[in-house]
Amino acid sequence: MDRRRGRVGGQASLRADRDRHSPTAVEDVFENAVSGRSGRPRRRSLAADPDIDRALEAMTAPELRAAVRAAIGALDEETRASTIDLFVTRATKGPAGFRPGRPSHRLVEQAQSFVEAASHLGYADPADATEYLRGAMKAFLAGDHVGARAVFEVILIPMAGAEIDLGQHELVEEVLGIDAHICVAQYVASVYTTTPLPERAAAVLAAIEHAQGLSSLFSPIKDMEEVSAGGCRI
Repeated sequence: MDRRRGRVGGQASLRADRDRHSPTAVEDVFENAVSGRSGRPRRRSLAADPDIDRALEAMTAPELRAAVRAAIGALDEETRASTIDLFVTRATKGPAGFRPGRPSHRLVEQAQSFVEAASHLGYADPADATEYLRGAMKAFLAGDHVGARAVFEVILIPMAGAEIDLGQHELVEEVLGIDAHICVAQYVASVYTTTPLPERAAAVLAAIEHAQGLSSLFSPIKDMEEVSAGGCRI
């Protein structure tokens, strides 16, 4: 699967403005976030510790929440953001109907300014690109598929077409702080949900083709369902 990455630095940094996947077991993805994203040596599997399951089972729900908050607070900034993404995404798939707050309505405008600056400079800060894409992902999970689609189109298409250099050597995943495949799947899903039925098939096909430089969807329906909130069926 071809998953490339890119970078844009510039004027409209979203980090100052920020309101601060198909998931597998929480433990597996969490360990991925802690060891893989941060570049630290991979630690032994949680399952190898004979006490961890018993300790988790012994905690009440409030105690477990407090432990999770403490663990997240001890992570470095990039790993903390990835771990929060994990929990927010998983929460949207549960029966409680949780949805994250919607990003600022200025997100699309800021993303456009960011890409314009990146195109002019020929380079973009991958941390900034990550924040804009994270905002689009949050908008998607919050149900704002129109806003999500707009930001994804502004950021993803130039990245897929190698119009923006994020400083990667080969794959965009080398420098982005989020999963490009999830971004592409959510982008295609947002095109699906926001396009009238008569034009939908052509629009979805075009979106898949435009994003192929970042990641390919070999099972588009399955991929779209897996990244959608609340057990959505396409």
